[in-house]
Amino acid sequence: MATSYDMEDDYTLRVTSAMKSGGTLSRYFNFAAEQVTTVYERKEQMKDQYRGYGDGASTSVSVALASELHVQKFSELDSLLEVEMMHAKLKDLGGKPPALNGLPGKGKRPAGLSKL
Repeated sequence: MATSYDMEDDYTLRVTSAMKSGGTLSRYFNFAAEQVTTVYERKEQMKDQYRGYGDGASTSVSVALASELHVQKFSELDSLLEVEMMHAKLKDLGGKPPALNGLPGKGKRPAGLSKL
C-alpha cells in the first residue's frame, strides 16, 4: 500500500493511502482544529455486453463512487501517538502547526517504531 504525505497548509497534513482493495483512504490531520478527518473513497466500474438488433454487440459501462467521511477530535482518540507522529511529519514538510502541549494523554513511541 503506497502512502503519500502532503502539506495542505501550515497546520494541516493529508495522508493518502491506496488500498489493496482498490479504494483510497485519506486522513487530514488539522492541528489548528485539533481533529482528524478520515475519507474513504472507492470507484467501481462495471461493463456489460449485450446483443442489440442485428449482428452488432453493444457495451454498457456504469460507474459508481462510494465514499465515507468520519471526523474525530484529538481528545476522542484512544492514543495520541499517531497525532504526534503526523505533527512531526508536518513540521518536516515545512508546516508550522501549533504545539501539542495542551493535549491530554500523550502517547509514547514504542521502541523500534521508526520516524516517518
